[in-house]
Amino acid sequence: MRKATLTAGILLIFMAPFLGGCASRGRAVFVREGCVNCHQFRGLGGGGAADLSEVGSRRDAASLRAKITGSGAADPSSRMPAFTRLSWFDLRSLVAFLRS
Repeated sequence: MRKATLTAGILLIFMAPFLGGCASRGRAVFVREGCVNCHQFRGLGGGGAADLSEVGSRRDAASLRAKITGSGAADPSSRMPAFTRLSWFDLRSLVAFLRS
């Protein structure tokens, strides 16, 4: 039992930087999922939707995750789809990218 706890603790120490997501992977998700077709982020992409260049300084990670997955949709007239099929790591990475 003690060995398993020690192993899990060591694994957590090495994995901790990745548990919050990875901004470079988030950039790839932003492109792959088509966010760039509607949104702009610091010169990347563009379209008719909101410029997300400063969204990370205005919203916390939880509210960004809620908006992306559709669970925090405050505006029923929004045309943004709910990205419910993203893996937890892709979602966290996308949020890390938006907050970078």
